[in-house]
Amino acid sequence: MKKILVPVDFSEKANIVCEYALAYAKNFTSEILLYHVYFDQIVITDSSFPDSISMNTMYNEELIKELINQTKKRLEELEQNLLARIRKENIEGVTIRTEFSGGDIESELQEKCFSYQPDLVVMGNRGEGKNVKTWGSISTYMVNHLQSPVMIIPEIKKFQGFTHIMVGVDLDEGNKAMIEKVLALFTTFPVKLFCVHFLVSKKHREDEEAKFISLKNSFPDKKFIGSISFEMFDIVEDNQKAIDTYIKSHDIEMIAFQPHKRNIFYNLFTSNITKKNLFATNIPLLAIPVAK
Repeated sequence: MKKILVPVDFSEKANIVCEYALAYAKNFTSEILLYHVYFDQIVITDSSFPDSISMNTMYNEELIKELINQTKKRLEELEQNLLARIRKENIEGVTIRTEFSGGDIESELQEKCFSYQPDLVVMGNRGEGKNVKTWGSISTYMVNHLQSPVMIIPEIKKFQGFTHIMVGVDLDEGNKAMIEKVLALFTTFPVKLFCVHFLVSKKHREDEEAKFISLKNSFPDKKFIGSISFEMFDIVEDNQKAIDTYIKSHDIEMIAFQPHKRNIFYNLFTSNITKKNLFATNIPLLAIPVAK
């Protein structure tokens, strides 16, 4: 059974995140776990405090009870929406569960991933209101610290599909394992992988071509024919334009990449492709951790 963890913050963006989770889950016998973390300390600023104590953290039992009640209610709404979709589409083999906890979001999510051991985490890249930047930093934290694949859904209005996935090849030793993991994740999907390395400098072209050909030759089996392609793409002037052009011309619906500890977007396709370039594409991202 596939286990899919969906951290939610109850913003409007939670709906498209749940849609992606269900679109993936319905191809397997699966469980979707909707999980919310509420902040269990109420911080109150009071000008009557001395200058040295400008902020006092209060554990307010009534406010926490209200948070819990609201959390239960909103989790149930998301659960019922998914169950309605399941009934409407006659989907079999997919169950929905909900859980919540109070505390630090990053710590609680990491602990839940450790105990639940999901096959896939699906989450948004932005929150609502004051949580916009916070949730974005949390998705980055999750990508950089988890051993499970993390699918990050941007602010899009509808499901785009899983048929055309671009895989960012940075010629790291873990690229072969990353590609194999992507293929394994989508084994029941009619998926086409576009393994791409963007070449900026001609200085190391010969060395990079040799590594790229070696990676390509790692997938000689006939079962990969038609499901995977390899291409080095020259960037002449603008990084973003090159990425956008490739995405548009190949109808790319998702970008998969191998995160690195020092910077999860460092050397995604080349050292010149940055986090800013990646998020500017505004399509779902799939982080595939690879043990070294």
